[in-house]
Amino acid sequence: MQLCRVNLQLSYDDPRLMPLHRTGPIPQETRDLFAHTERILVYAVDSERQLERQLTQLSIGPVLFCDPRPPADASVHIVDHLLSPLQAWNIPPARHSPHIELNSKDYRYAETLPSMPDVVIHPGSSSPDKCWPEQHFSALAAQLAKRGWATAILCGPIEIERGLIGDSLQPPNLRSLAGLLSCASLFIGNDSGPGHIAAAVGTPTLSLFGPTDPRIWAPRNIRAKVLRAPTKNIDEIPLEMVFEAALQLLESRPDER
Repeated sequence: MQLCRVNLQLSYDDPRLMPLHRTGPIPQETRDLFAHTERILVYAVDSERQLERQLTQLSIGPVLFCDPRPPADASVHIVDHLLSPLQAWNIPPARHSPHIELNSKDYRYAETLPSMPDVVIHPGSSSPDKCWPEQHFSALAAQLAKRGWATAILCGPIEIERGLIGDSLQPPNLRSLAGLLSCASLFIGNDSGPGHIAAAVGTPTLSLFGPTDPRIWAPRNIRAKVLRAPTKNIDEIPLEMVFEAALQLLESRPDER
């Protein structure tokens, strides 16, 4: 759970939120966080209803829970699923595509780079079967470089753990990652978080899908393109198809290099 209020954002593991997940009295410092809260929308799995019982004590208005996981038999996009609870309160969404507002601090990591790549490639994902072969990504980067498009590999915690570091981009936090991706002309990756961040800062994305359903998980962006293996085996997406799709996105964008 993340508590978000004007000028206040707390991570789920903030000590002041821990009492919500256990029985017993709620400390005053936790109560103060919810002072004057009129309603609470919670994205969480709360099978024991422990969180619900505690939050009900803190809000003067209703507490609404939403399972963040999409229904197993549904094909609704994850964004629409997460927005659906607002209908219960007749609150129209401000937008139906995620958007990240950046500030000058978010660009500091990108500004430390010797040069900004045109294309950022992220070869990882949460599961190996969602990952296009690493050698294909390397070959793709080489082909794009021959066409004059500078590329760089992005590595996050999972890729670093798997030893895929090499000469790669490693932003220190998600805000720095967002700032970096906003400067790129194209993001290419598997079904993973950085693709959604790239789309949310307005960068064109090319996402490769295998076993997961792009109708649910594809990044939302007017220039987001998805390639999916018909057999759901991501290894079978041809390198040439990815290369051509990448060129199409790059060459339809004004040359800002």
